[in-house]
Amino acid sequence: MYGKQHVFWLIYGTEVDLPAILAKLVGLGYEVAKSGYREGVAYFDPLPGGYAAVRRYEEGDVYILANLQRGAVGVVTEDFLLLKRGLADLSRALIELKMGEPPRAELHISFGIHGRLREGGEVKVGDTEFRKSGVYLTAGTPFNGDGVFVSISPLGVERLLFYLIVSGSWAFVRSRLNNIYDIISQLLKELVT
Repeated sequence: MYGKQHVFWLIYGTEVDLPAILAKLVGLGYEVAKSGYREGVAYFDPLPGGYAAVRRYEEGDVYILANLQRGAVGVVTEDFLLLKRGLADLSRALIELKMGEPPRAELHISFGIHGRLREGGEVKVGDTEFRKSGVYLTAGTPFNGDGVFVSISPLGVERLLFYLIVSGSWAFVRSRLNNIYDIISQLLKELVT
């Protein structure tokens, strides 16, 4: 695997008290963006790279994202264990602020792999022949309920892009977090040569 990225969004769907969250993260060792309120609406001036906060660990960096239009905060890292550490930091800040669990959460994992998709077949429409060149899988209803979406797309010869989304309630997404790499490993075993 190469080029791994892990993103975990906590989506409240309403205004998030970002200035208070960032103030809590400062106490946990994060460098944070300037934030506050203008006319009663939260704002932040992002750090370089567009992040709301960053903490540098020996193993790598944890970045905190903010999307004020979605009422969401998130964690992004290149390492799965750092994702869990950043999520623990963010959860601690939210607990200290007495913010409840978000109504919705999303886990996004993407990475490149060397290999080929197992042969899938062709489809002919009129006089045009199409060859399957990717796989999409879903479990549950990932875009409006609890579920999982997986996409594996060719990037060139012997190179594939793997993209997974687990979305739904906070409890559903958290329950999938600890064994997500077992699921990914099994999917790759079944679909990639």
